[in-house]
Amino acid sequence: MLLINPQTRFEEIYQIYEESFPNIERRTKDDQKRVFGNPCYKVRIIEEEGKIVAFLGYWELTSCVFMEHLATTEICRGKGYGKQLVVEAMEETKKPVFLEIEPITEKDPMTRSRAVFYERMGFHSNSFYYEQLPLKPVDKPIQLWIMSYGKPVTEEDFLPYKKEIYEIVYGVEDFA
Repeated sequence: MLLINPQTRFEEIYQIYEESFPNIERRTKDDQKRVFGNPCYKVRIIEEEGKIVAFLGYWELTSCVFMEHLATTEICRGKGYGKQLVVEAMEETKKPVFLEIEPITEKDPMTRSRAVFYERMGFHSNSFYYEQLPLKPVDKPIQLWIMSYGKPVTEEDFLPYKKEIYEIVYGVEDFA
């Protein structure tokens, strides 16, 4: 697993990003390029035969680590690469670690699988209301769950982290 300068392998990473996330959970290509240039944004990769097969994009913020995108090429899913990337990033920080997931629904069994994947690594689902802010001007906010590593947090406890995530990741300084 390598921590890389994401700008050097942008096209390769963006292709996995585009294949792995629905449009509403992705930035435009130009906006994602800008994110890759942000010094707070980190990317870890796993390669097979010189090609990137999995990546973790996350924010090393002042108060916390915010894991934004974890993706594996379809052919490499189930090999444990996602877990390796998450565990490696968590081992290198003493800060609280957070991520967003879709609420579990019966309609989409993958929502339960994702939650269980993170729970097995020590993340906790938190029951307070949370919205992922739009990643593109045409998008609407999405109701998601916040997962926290190590222990659950209350909405009040999460507020200072949310403020920094909204400011740095989503570019919004005032929020309710």
